[in-house]
Amino acid sequence: MTGWRAVSRRRVLAVSAVALPLAATASCDVPKALRKPPGLSASVRTLRASITAEQALVDDYQAVIRRYPQLSGRLDSFLSQHQQHLAQLRGRLVVPPHVTMTPIPSPPAQGPHSPSSASSADAAVALLVRAEQNAAAAQLDRLDGTPPALAQLLASIAASEATHAVALGTA
Repeated sequence: MTGWRAVSRRRVLAVSAVALPLAATASCDVPKALRKPPGLSASVRTLRASITAEQALVDDYQAVIRRYPQLSGRLDSFLSQHQQHLAQLRGRLVVPPHVTMTPIPSPPAQGPHSPSSASSADAAVALLVRAEQNAAAAQLDRLDGTPPALAQLLASIAASEATHAVALGTA
């Protein structure tokens, strides 16, 4: 027997037992260029949430100062510190080139509890105190599972925000 007839059934089964799994695993792999890139890491998502929250505080302070310029001397140092926090947070945001970033959503400009919509300067300061307290609590909530260097920064910002709330409330 020559050709196909010379090949025994056992030989075909033996070759198939080795070749088919190899062929199956080789053909099932998706080419790297077609694979979906990994999403944002938990650290990047945490950092983006902190950036959004800090930007909201900066926006609140700026809006209150615009509406009540007499508060400028009292609020400028707090605003400056929040701008520094924001710069620190943004400086740590490193996104791999293969990740497409959606823009960080802007915080709502105004709402019923927004410091910029307060009916008086005192009411605006009281709302800033509440915003500082909420921001400090939110920063602390983000610490769980955060890498140590980022956790240290977030805890530091939370402490600053808690201090702002006390300082604004007693002034």
